[in-house]
Amino acid sequence: MISRKPSCCNVHVYRNGRMHFAHQNRQERRGEQQRDGGLALFVQMMPILILIVVSALSQMMVTQPPYSLRYSPSAGYIQKRHTSNLKVLFYVGDRFNEEYSGKNLRNVEKSVEEDYISNLRNNCWKEKQQKEGLLYRARYFGDSELYQRAQKMETPSCSRLSEIQVILDG
Repeated sequence: MISRKPSCCNVHVYRNGRMHFAHQNRQERRGEQQRDGGLALFVQMMPILILIVVSALSQMMVTQPPYSLRYSPSAGYIQKRHTSNLKVLFYVGDRFNEEYSGKNLRNVEKSVEEDYISNLRNNCWKEKQQKEGLLYRARYFGDSELYQRAQKMETPSCSRLSEIQVILDG
């Protein structure tokens, strides 16, 4: 004789503090589990979906800056300009003159000069580190030729930064 497992079973359910027996079909339980699984998957994926949406929105809101400190034809920065105060060279697009004048132009020039000075500071620090490293090696190895070369090594960013500081202070 072949025994069959019943397709349903009794489930204990508590209602109002009392235990009741409920008859539930396997297919019904599977359907509930699948619905619960889909919801659980959706809840687990929600943070990733939120990150993707926020990232896409932020990319759409980011605009290209109106200038570049370097000539960059691929980005559209092809026209040379100089700031009125420090005479810093920068590049702009074709429509720059139409879009920026008066106070807006002064704000752009101020940003250009701040970026330029920040770059000079970073480059000056690197140049000093490189010079200090050469001096240290020359002393450590007793290499007088390397020491002379390190002493003569120029730091153009530091020199330009000093010139700008004189202009700003004076």
